Amino acid sequence: MSEGTVDEHGTLISMVLRLEPAEPGWLTPSCGPQLQAAFLQLVRQVDPDLSAWLHQPNRRRPYTLSLLHGFRQLRAKELQQATSQLQPVPVQPGERYWLRLTLLDERLVQAILRACLQQARQLSLIIEQAHLLVTRLLAAPDPAHEGPSWIAVTSFEELARVQEAQEHYAFEFASPTAFSKGQRSWGKLLILFPEPAAVFESLARSWDLFAPAPLRLAAAGLTPLEIAEWCADHLIVSHYELRTQYLPSSRFGQTGFLGHVTYEVKGPLTAPQARWLTPLARFALFSGVGYKTAMGMGQTRCRFPSF
Repeated sequence: MSEGTVDEHGTLISMVLRLEPAEPGWLTPSCGPQLQAAFLQLVRQVDPDLSAWLHQPNRRRPYTLSLLHGFRQLRAKELQQATSQLQPVPVQPGERYWLRLTLLDERLVQAILRACLQQARQLSLIIEQAHLLVTRLLAAPDPAHEGPSWIAVTSFEELARVQEAQEHYAFEFASPTAFSKGQRSWGKLLILFPEPAAVFESLARSWDLFAPAPLRLAAAGLTPLEIAEWCADHLIVSHYELRTQYLPSSRFGQTGFLGHVTYEVKGPLTAPQARWLTPLARFALFSGVGYKTAMGMGQTRCRFPSF
């Protein structure tokens, strides 16, 4: 299977799975790698070839996964301790958890929809020592919900239509986020601040990897690096409220930043590069930003008044 979607429009979905334990079990709150493994097992049941392709190393994944949310039986300090120390937490039938999933490839979209149709009420995930039933799939925003939603359905084609640049872009980083700059003699270099160039280059690279060919930057005579260079020269951080947070793992833990940042465009809003700012900012909801977005990191959205 080649990289990129086979759909000429480039379907994009951000959905939420509501999960309930089928029986008593145990979970660690920061179980990103285990969530990814459970998701890939679900794909394997309906499309083994696609699952094998998704397992290939050193490639950007055409999906993102949030961390598992819920754990309302714990006080805030208890949840923080369980997360930071990788402590298993008991889960019981009747409790509700949720997981956000985004899909950037049409074949993957079809595989997940097929799994939902074929298994219907039997759809479930095995995560660590817990058997979680998928009791509801939310793929359309709640009309009663005010403000931006984490749930949306659109396409690359639709996002690409809106090319009017804005003077300000306000981003929310809802889970630890970092940018990988490759290996050094002492280990991996990770950047823990959302410089405009880093954010928009990450978005542009994901866009070019998964968008239909006619909608990629190359069709406009641009590259992700040129977008990054323009942002470095013409965007500034005008406001931020950020903190770092360590996300532990049984293998390799990771520190990232999370919070809010606002960028101000100082360059001409009619520049060819500026015309990509709004499509890429809207794309952040689906692609995430930075490193390990398939394991819960980099959950991001640009806070437009409405999608």
